[in-house]
Amino acid sequence: MTDQLDEKIPETECSCGEMHRGHICWLTHMGLLSETFHLSCTPTVSCSKCGAKANLPHNVCFPVPLGG
Repeated sequence: MTDQLDEKIPETECSCGEMHRGHICWLTHMGLLSETFHLSCTPTVSCSKCGAKANLPHNVCFPVPLGG
């Protein structure tokens, strides 16, 4: 399944300067909701742009720590 997905969805550069593919907002926009679960089941950061919560900073565009 991954090979087919790679062919259909090109990587795009995010406004944060990194590759946007794999960011939670991108996955959600593409309708890949089940793929986002393991990236956000124990969030430590949120995106300051869209509010998406993620386990790791590299899974959102503009990470800021939660809580604290």
